[in-house]
Amino acid sequence: MESPNVYHYGILVGDIDNAIKLYGQLFGLTFHEPTEIHLNRLVDPDEHEFDLRATYSRQGPPYMELLEAKGDGVYSAGHGEGVHHIGMWDPEIDENKKRYVDSGVEVDGEVLNADGTTFAWYTNPKTTGGVRFEFVDESAREDLEKWIQTGIMGPGGFVV
Repeated sequence: MESPNVYHYGILVGDIDNAIKLYGQLFGLTFHEPTEIHLNRLVDPDEHEFDLRATYSRQGPPYMELLEAKGDGVYSAGHGEGVHHIGMWDPEIDENKKRYVDSGVEVDGEVLNADGTTFAWYTNPKTTGGVRFEFVDESAREDLEKWIQTGIMGPGGFVV
C-alpha cells in the first residue's frame, strides 16, 4: 500500500452544535450545518442500520470531522469525547482490509455497501498502537469531497 492518504481527523462529541461553536472559537474553523447520515449496513459488531449527525470543517485538508456520539458501538460515547480516528482514502479498500486483518489488525466497525463491499472501516485501536484509523473507499472521494466543501450530499441526502 502507498503511504497513507490522510484527509481528515474525526472528533467524537457529545453535542455537535456546541462542538461547532467551541472549535470555531478556538481555531477559527467554520462548519456546515450537521448532516443526518443514514447507514444501511453498519457492523459494530452486529450488522444494523444506524443514523448519526456529522459535519466537516470548511478548512482543510486535513479537515476536522465532528461526529455526535450515539449508540453502543463504534460511535458510542463510551469511547469518550475527543479524537476518535484518523481518516484516509484507500484505493483498494477490501484487499487492504484483508491484508491488515490477516496481519492481526482487528476491525472495530465497518460500513458496508449494498453489495457487501466495504465503504469504510475502522481499526480497533488496541491493535493499531492506540490509534483508531478509518479507511474510506477512494471511489467515493468525489462525492464526499463535494459534501465536505458544500455541506450538501447529493440528491436525497446521504445514505450508505
